[in-house]
Amino acid sequence: AELYGLGRSESLVGDFTKRHGRVTVATKFAALPWRTDRQSVVKACRASLARLGESSVDLYQIHFPGAWANEAYWDGIGDCYDQGLIKSVGVSNYGSDALRAVSASLGARRIPLTSNQIQYSLLYPFANSNGLKRTCDELGVQVLAYSPLGLGLLSGKYSAERLPSGPRKTLAENFFAQ
Repeated sequence: AELYGLGRSESLVGDFTKRHGRVTVATKFAALPWRTDRQSVVKACRASLARLGESSVDLYQIHFPGAWANEAYWDGIGDCYDQGLIKSVGVSNYGSDALRAVSASLGARRIPLTSNQIQYSLLYPFANSNGLKRTCDELGVQVLAYSPLGLGLLSGKYSAERLPSGPRKTLAENFFAQ
């Protein structure tokens, strides 16, 4: 994602693929307050492609819904798809209502919505109870889970005696107390 290390993560992936060969790559557009038109998405995508050293990316996602210009972002990511800059379209952190709206917007252009990247794990299964997983299934949108190992708590690395530091410590204390 362009936000991770302010583009550094994309540059590192680009360097890796130059040395080791092509891999499937996904990256994300950040819906920042000063980006309010569809060209913002196309421009950001082109910058990501330059950092990745690629002419197209396998999956391009809108990192999170914006508070002000979602329709413009959807138009912009559709433009990226139509221009061949991206092979598939996804979103991240979208709830059911926003997911239905972006799916309809892209669908009107015959562009499939491929994925919704959400926090989803045995420790965070709320997409099952709040209807989001059902909405994804209805729309044919794949769930792309982030933190599938519960922020590391399901990895076997931590225990009640060996807790992580930082903000995950409280989560771990609660988890291991059960």
